[in-house]
Amino acid sequence: LVSTNTSKPKVDNEHLIDEWQDWILANIIVVNYLNSLMVLASRQDFSFSIPTGYSIKYVQNPGSFRQTGSQLATQMRSALTSAREDLNRVHIGMERVPDHLKTMVLLMKQAPFDLLLMLFPDSFNAIEKLVNDSLVVLRKPEKNFGQVLNLLTEIDYLLTNKSTDEMISLQVYDVKTQWIHLTELVIELAKQAERTRESFLLQFNWILQEFIRPDLTFAETNRDFIILLLLPKIVEIDQTTDLLGVITKTYSDISFKYTDEQIGGYAHLLTLTKEEDRKRYLKQFQYDLVPQVVQSTRLALERHTEFLERDRNRRGNYEKFLNQTSYDDLISLIG
Repeated sequence: LVSTNTSKPKVDNEHLIDEWQDWILANIIVVNYLNSLMVLASRQDFSFSIPTGYSIKYVQNPGSFRQTGSQLATQMRSALTSAREDLNRVHIGMERVPDHLKTMVLLMKQAPFDLLLMLFPDSFNAIEKLVNDSLVVLRKPEKNFGQVLNLLTEIDYLLTNKSTDEMISLQVYDVKTQWIHLTELVIELAKQAERTRESFLLQFNWILQEFIRPDLTFAETNRDFIILLLLPKIVEIDQTTDLLGVITKTYSDISFKYTDEQIGGYAHLLTLTKEEDRKRYLKQFQYDLVPQVVQSTRLALERHTEFLERDRNRRGNYEKFLNQTSYDDLISLIG
């Protein structure tokens, strides 16, 4: 059950590490594309051509593309707004995990057995609660984003069965593509929270069952052995929660700076009547997108670089922490 590998942890989050900077940009791009779609839809309304035998599942009014566009905008804006709030909560929770991890290793190294018996499970339970709470929160945007993706997929399918404005069809496809990136992001975040929870429970429950029980005699020589077993897992959990925190904070910051304003300020686009206004908005959206993406890319890269720097020193910092702290530090840490 317990890995004794003391090398740098190999955790199952490489895909998220590699892709999150690209996925997170879809937060800006998809709203920009949605607003452009609303402008295009204001030109002329039309009904969907429903293939024989096909049953509409998600489009509420197949007789009006404009009303479907309004439905899409409403659901997308609701999903994005809720996601920012939810991911910000995850970020706040993940920030608290490292302190609990440090408390656990310091308890194992310095605490008398009676104190270890009392406080080690408390730290264990605190981390479990933080990860569980994050998992519950992350499942909400995963569900909401999936519902929007279902609607987009159906709209895209119905448009392929009708001779419609090619620009509208292409714009819907572009919106769907960006929404897929966002959906992949929230799905992967939820997966990482689930993996962290399972890995944490497996390893630390084993330690509790085998070594930290009131009916067992605790040998002082076990301390270094347990730390040797725990440290790779602690470093891995620290890495994963750090990554989740970085991504969720970056998502929240980008949403607050750009997306919130865009999704709340253009509800009138479907009702535009003048072509000159349509052209002006389309040009504006195209002009605004590049600097917003560039600035967000820089922010994501900066956060990612900082994460990689912390990752290089992560295990060494824990070892340094253990070597330089004393029983007095433990008492100070636990209050």
